[in-house]
Amino acid sequence: MYTSDSKYKKNLDTILSSVSPNIDTNGFYKASIGKNSDRVNVIALCRADLQPYQCRDYVKNATVEILKKCPGQNQAILWHEFCMVRYSNEAIHGKVAYSPFDWGNSIENVPDQDKFYKELNILLDSLHDHAAFNRSPKKFAAASRPYPEYRTIYAFEQCTPDITSDECGECLKKSALQIRECCDGARGVRILRPSCYLRFETDPFYNETMVKTLP
Repeated sequence: MYTSDSKYKKNLDTILSSVSPNIDTNGFYKASIGKNSDRVNVIALCRADLQPYQCRDYVKNATVEILKKCPGQNQAILWHEFCMVRYSNEAIHGKVAYSPFDWGNSIENVPDQDKFYKELNILLDSLHDHAAFNRSPKKFAAASRPYPEYRTIYAFEQCTPDITSDECGECLKKSALQIRECCDGARGVRILRPSCYLRFETDPFYNETMVKTLP
């Protein structure tokens, strides 16, 4: 815990205020400030289908919100609809993190779950390889897959750019395995981890003009 008049709090305020103006065109930012016990490390990541101006606006709001929701905490993470902001007094840059994690799911369930998950897994497997091992500075992929028995499946996977391709792949793999554990049958699921993001829906949710969809 930190106090309101501490050096750590001053450093935290300073570094969080730097996120929105300095986040790069890939929607990623990492920085550190301070020394020893007063050192603050921050990571911010926008969803890859955002325009740069949208990204800046969302992370600006998130950096304010994280202080309100996590007062006095030396470590915190906030997942927003379109971005993630994380800070810590421990080293976090270039280190894969699977936890803490969270999830969300739709209330409506899909019919014939075995068939649905077979189609979903084909889609997620293709996204997994592209997100983890493509040469783009953005570690992400998005695509849809027709499922005539119900609806089209839309999916999106993304990792923070500071981890390796193998680490990204492992993080996404763990998230895919979590889907049926947390949210079996749901027609839409989000798995949120510090180092990776996975989401699927049976309605469009990402900006198709901003992503290169997979065949």
